[in-house]
Amino acid sequence: MSKLLEKEKLLPWLEQLAGERVLIAPTRVEELTLFAPVKDATEIVLDYENTALSPKEWLFPSTEVLFTIARKDSTPELVEKTIAERYVIFGIRPCDAKGIAALDLPFLSEPADSLYAQRRAQTALIGMSCLKPAPQCFCAAMGSAPNDASNVDIMLTEVEEGYLVEVVTEKGQGLLEGVELKEVDIEPPPCPDTAAVPAEGITEVLTRVFNDPFWARLADRCIHCNICAYVCPTCYCFDIRDYTAKGNTERIRTWESCQSPGFTRIAGGYDPRASKESRLRQRFYHKLCYFPEQFSGPLGCSGCGRCVVHCPVNIDIREVITRAQEIGREASAASG
Repeated sequence: MSKLLEKEKLLPWLEQLAGERVLIAPTRVEELTLFAPVKDATEIVLDYENTALSPKEWLFPSTEVLFTIARKDSTPELVEKTIAERYVIFGIRPCDAKGIAALDLPFLSEPADSLYAQRRAQTALIGMSCLKPAPQCFCAAMGSAPNDASNVDIMLTEVEEGYLVEVVTEKGQGLLEGVELKEVDIEPPPCPDTAAVPAEGITEVLTRVFNDPFWARLADRCIHCNICAYVCPTCYCFDIRDYTAKGNTERIRTWESCQSPGFTRIAGGYDPRASKESRLRQRFYHKLCYFPEQFSGPLGCSGCGRCVVHCPVNIDIREVITRAQEIGREASAASG
């Protein structure tokens, strides 16, 4: 038996949540579908492939004040920022939930990032199974699936009668207090296929193709727009700067990209990744080699396909993985 939320009861439930917490959900903003705060549940877009941007910015904002140094009677005082609001992110796809799970690894490892940890503890995730993946999606190759519930608190799967409800965590159970669910004997729809990408063993393969000319040829196309990092649900590079105004100083963190010129420049001016080739290669090696090595297993890519869609010069991570595998096989054959 399964639990069913009837369709006419979905929006009243979300209205209730919006009255208790900050409700973040897919909405139409001009010509885009984006995760944004909603007060009226009728604003929510329920039928969409994926949003233009991932919802990671609600846990890791594109710009945020980390703390303020204020002066009182000529004495400096550090004022830490705290997060008071409770959030619900509704309608998150499994690829984006996997992206948040990936962010948890660096941000919650000791010493944990305080602001991220506060937001994460005060945020519940309500997932929505992806019944019609977009052509660019390849989440299954990255260890997930269009109906993967492992990284959400509640997973909803649309059926003709309503939404099958899978409660995954105690946090999710708390969101359903007072909500009437029916016991039904309904099978969930079959899990749809996503694009096949030969990612198995890619971490080991990349250790053998580091110096291949392929990376220089690929870098010739890159224009350093950084859009791949900004749309990615797992990228977490950032820059920190201090700004002073009216006697107070704010330390501000903003999104950055490992492909930006000067991102790795250190004191004295030396840059270990001064070439465009080394920076572009770093993006793929971090996701597919260094991240799984550091955190014992998961690739640092969720398979959402956003970078595939938005790259203006058509650099496609699926093709990069495929070509790296081919180069690895060619190198093995030549040495064997």
